[in-house]
Amino acid sequence: MMKNPFHPGEILSEEFLKPADTTQTAFAKKIDWTRPKLNAFIKGKHGVTADSALDLAKATGTTPKFWMNLQATWDLAQALKKRKAA
Repeated sequence: MMKNPFHPGEILSEEFLKPADTTQTAFAKKIDWTRPKLNAFIKGKHGVTADSALDLAKATGTTPKFWMNLQATWDLAQALKKRKAA
């Protein structure tokens, strides 16, 4: 497991939106999300759900499993950090 994985929102921003020179507003419209919802996701305030994984996969040419795996990796890393801190 990665020691410090990236949040899926950061992956979306850095690996998909920035290289394509796509704004959050344009991408939010493309996937039928509000801009605040997308921004909260990119900032790591919200995670990937099964429904959002379907939206993200369709818009990025990836698979829903890709997004769910990123989220699971993130969640496990956060849980481990909490346990080590306790």
